This record gives sequence, C-alpha cells and structure tokens, in this order.
Amino acid sequence: MNFQTRDDLSFTQRDGEGRMINWPRNNPGVGTDWHKGIAYFEFEVAELATNNETEAFHAIQFAIVGMGGRYTCLELGFAESVARAAILGLRAIRNGVERFEPKDFDGE
Repeated sequence: MNFQTRDDLSFTQRDGEGRMINWPRNNPGVGTDWHKGIAYFEFEVAELATNNETEAFHAIQFAIVGMGGRYTCLELGFAESVARAAILGLRAIRNGVERFEPKDFDGE
C-alpha cells in the first residue's frame, strides 16, 4: 500500500464529525495484538515516513497520546520527543543502520 497520510493507516479512523481517531479505542488486548502493534509501526508508519516524515511524526505522536486516554503537557512533550527520535531511527534504518535490539531481549 502507498501510505501518504495518517488517514491511510489501518489503525486510524475518523469519527462521525470527521475528527481523527489516532489509536483504536476500546482495544480488548489479546495476545496476537503484539505482532499487530509491531506491524503498525514497522510496516505502515515506516512506509508513511518514507513518503511523508511529518505525517509519520504526527501518527507516532498522536498514537502515543491516544493510548493513554488522558494527557497533559507532560505527556504531550514526551510523545513529541519520542516521535522525533522515531523518525530519526526510521531514517537510519532506511539508510542501512541495523535495528536496535535491547540486551537480553527474547523478542517477545
């Protein structure tokens, strides 16, 4: 798929008034969601970043904020910084830098 905007991402949608919902609401949290969450980022957001880094930045920033439900300037500032770092990381990966793996991480 050719992701150009946040509207193209499978985990976003618009409400009845046209407002963006940046992260799925009322997620029941099942085990298979682990891989689904990874795919959202590593495939959808990564491709969006290839085409439009600013849209990908906002997708990351607002998804993180949307996960918590309640937010203040503290959470907004943190999410913005994580989103900036993620965009830099995605750029590095596109340029051949190896993916970071934490020490003693079993992948699950």
